[in-house]
Amino acid sequence: MTARKILVVDDDHRLLRLMELSLQRAGYRVVAAVTGELGVDKVRTERPDLVLMDVMMPGIDGFETTKRIRRMPEGRHIPIIFLSSVTETSAKVKGLRGGGDDYVTKPVKMSELLARIEAHLRSISPVSGQLVTVFGSRAGVGTTTLVVNLALALHRVAQKKVMLVDWRRPLGDVALFLGMSGAPALESLLSRIDEVSDKMFMDVQEYALGIQVVLGAADRNSAAQMDQKALGSVLDIALVKADFVLVDMGPFFSWNTLPLVGKEDGINLCVFTPTTLSIKRAAQALETVDVMSHYFWLILNQYDAQSMPHEQIEAQLRTVLQGCVPDESEQVTRALAEGNPLYAINPGSGFARALDVIARRVCETLEP
Repeated sequence: MTARKILVVDDDHRLLRLMELSLQRAGYRVVAAVTGELGVDKVRTERPDLVLMDVMMPGIDGFETTKRIRRMPEGRHIPIIFLSSVTETSAKVKGLRGGGDDYVTKPVKMSELLARIEAHLRSISPVSGQLVTVFGSRAGVGTTTLVVNLALALHRVAQKKVMLVDWRRPLGDVALFLGMSGAPALESLLSRIDEVSDKMFMDVQEYALGIQVVLGAADRNSAAQMDQKALGSVLDIALVKADFVLVDMGPFFSWNTLPLVGKEDGINLCVFTPTTLSIKRAAQALETVDVMSHYFWLILNQYDAQSMPHEQIEAQLRTVLQGCVPDESEQVTRALAEGNPLYAINPGSGFARALDVIARRVCETLEP
């Protein structure tokens, strides 16, 4: 993704240089103007994504500069954040009513300013990605196996960019399944979580062309940081960088407040096996979800000839299953030992064909 361009309009050369260094360190391109008149010209010639505007300047002040920018076709929709040592409420009101989007008082706390910049840029960023959350009805139902292989199936079926996010708490297993142990884990991303920027994703791993992976936590203590706010920050960026984002959420009932995605933004999958307890947990999960507002698909995993007929399972759950994945435990175990998903080793297997069916249903449901 091309770095966003920020125009800084300020007559304080020292502050201008400091701002330039801080913004470049955060991954932005920076252009500068030392007067309001030059700022207007820079908007026309540089087409910045956002403007940081000083108020008190020689010539026309920041308020007048903003008015002139808003009259230009190039400046009508650019976010403008005032930076000023003037703290009076009247000045803030004047700036916001005069076309500004935000007002930050000096001295500026860079962490706060970066957060505000990201918020304004995010509001104009096209979030093109679709989200698929994957839960297990309980531990041990093969959720990670399914989500890892589904990522490959979705990439193959859709021919689009896929990002796999391992958000399993307290420890992630995706690295093990993909043979990527030793690569930077979720901790490196969590350390940048307050930045809410592309810089957060410096250590995202590319598993294969078109498939990126945010590897899960390697330290149990990281679970305390893995709350819904942190997850939201990660997804804000992930959904811009990829066409499909799959998240391994771990067991359904490990969440106090479920991070379900609404129908307008994606699909929730709940993986279960044909055992009495797993079916019961899947039924309990289904009861907690508002199915009018959410796609909540049940995926039967590890199904074999000795299992209860899937029609009987559907009758018991009172819903249609959206996927039925055969039990090929031997091949799955062998693939795991090799650090490769079964889908990659044997794309013609019954396991892979079942995942292709799920991937096609995801695409048909989510793609316009």
